[in-house]
Amino acid sequence: MGITKRGAAWEWLHSWWMLFIFMPFAITSFFAFLFIGIKVRNRKWIMYGIIYFFIFAFGFVLPDLPGVFIVVPLWAVTIIHGFKVRPLYLIQLDVYKDHVEARAFAEARSEAESRFHAPKQSIQDIHIRKEQ
Repeated sequence: MGITKRGAAWEWLHSWWMLFIFMPFAITSFFAFLFIGIKVRNRKWIMYGIIYFFIFAFGFVLPDLPGVFIVVPLWAVTIIHGFKVRPLYLIQLDVYKDHVEARAFAEARSEAESRFHAPKQSIQDIHIRKEQ
């Protein structure tokens, strides 16, 4: 069963960002959260991306063993977190795309009405005559 009405193929196509969380030692995990946060305008995920970046940078500049004790758990946390937010991201992306598509349709309809001087009327006001 899919998360959205768009189907599993759409969901996996829009989950490519998860590849970043699997890069060794959380090197690009922060980018995954920045990307999804910016894409659906979710400030919380953007903040997680920034926090993960600073934790990674701190662990990276430490000597070998202390750095490993920071980076490896961070990597595990970002993988778990990525799987946790994926359904939420897909739902938010679906809603966002629906809104954008609806707005584009409304703009196209408005442009067509003004170009062809069509009266603005709802679909319920249009009557189809039967030919006799």
